[in-house]
Amino acid sequence: MADFKRINAATAHALWQQGAAAFADIRDERSFALGHIPGSVHLTNSNLGQFLDSLDDATEVVVVCYHGNSSQGAAQYLAQQGVEPVSSLDGGFTAWGQQFPEAVERR
Repeated sequence: MADFKRINAATAHALWQQGAAAFADIRDERSFALGHIPGSVHLTNSNLGQFLDSLDDATEVVVVCYHGNSSQGAAQYLAQQGVEPVSSLDGGFTAWGQQFPEAVERR
């Protein structure tokens, strides 16, 4: 069975700085608008197919939620759809924002 890995905010930040990953934020629209990882995609059921079609086979996907719980289920789902590598951000956007406040985009 396809699986995902869990990564911490420092590892995710390094991937982000290198442009080596696509970030999929599954939080609600309002939370995403209030702050998100620059360049991340607000992933919803309505744009899931488009997101999957846009991925390069070698691009890692990092799934982001509030605290790193819901992202695990979403990452597992993406892995089952053939996305690899795929990761869940431990601590979610909360951990990211606390460790890297300069790397938060607000609308």
